[in-house]
Parts: sequence; structure tokens; C-alpha cells
Amino acid sequence: MNNSTQRFVSLHGFFAFAYPTHWLQETDEAGHYIFYQPNGGQGVLRTMLLPNEFTGEDAAKKMLDEVYKQNSAFEPALYAANENRFVSFVKEHDVNGASYTVYYWATAKDSRVVLFTYTVQTAMKNMDVPELEKQEIEAMMGSFEFLKEEEHQH
Repeated sequence: MNNSTQRFVSLHGFFAFAYPTHWLQETDEAGHYIFYQPNGGQGVLRTMLLPNEFTGEDAAKKMLDEVYKQNSAFEPALYAANENRFVSFVKEHDVNGASYTVYYWATAKDSRVVLFTYTVQTAMKNMDVPELEKQEIEAMMGSFEFLKEEEHQH
């Protein structure tokens, strides 16, 4: 971590990553973590902790294979960042007549899946700021770490 980033740790300490100090962080009603630039930022990064429906030694690999397969129409890519493997893909969504581009990165470990989504207006996606924000998000992926070992429910 350097002076231009700060460390984010999720509720209950399941995962952590470094994010730019000039981004704000808040939590929405659904418990998703929201990151954005308060002045002039174009997109919004949302981070969600989800359950992995697969079990066993290779649960994380099975989940990433499933994410890849379910999104095969969106040209998914495998993305490695340190010890983690991400499946990334891009979708276009129309919301109330406006078009948005959403970039997805999913990673998994044991019974948990973490999904990052970065949403930007489609008309602005190729402008400098969203491109820079995507680079900052990929740096976040590079600092991402799962913290807690598996907790077994009895």
C-alpha cells in the first residue's frame, strides 16, 4: 500500500483490498460496498460478498467455471491477480432508456464469492476518466485478498 491508497476490509473481515484515497466508500441498503470518485468520477464500483453454492476442495474453481460458462456470450476472460483468479466480462444494460456498460470481475474461495461490478454510462465508457478508473480497479484486484479461513457451520 502506498500514500495514494487506503485499505478496505469488509464487514466480518472476509476480504480486503487497497483503493485510491480519492475515492469515497459507503455501504448501500443491500450491504454492498460502493466506491466512487466524489468529484468528476464517471463510474461506480460495487463489491458484493455472495455465497458459493459449490462445495468441496475445488468449490472455488467450480464456481469460477460456472460464472465463465453462464457468461460465455459476453466473451469472459480469466484474469490473474496475485493469488486470486478472476473471471471478467462486460455487459450492456438499458436502465430507464439510458445505456450503461457494466464491467464484472468475480473471484471465489471456499464458500464465498466476491463480485466487483463497475458501472459507467455507455456513451462515456471510452473517455479518459472511465479508462483511468478501470485501471485503478484492476490495481484494486491486484491488492485483493481473502482474509478469513473457512468457517464451518454446524
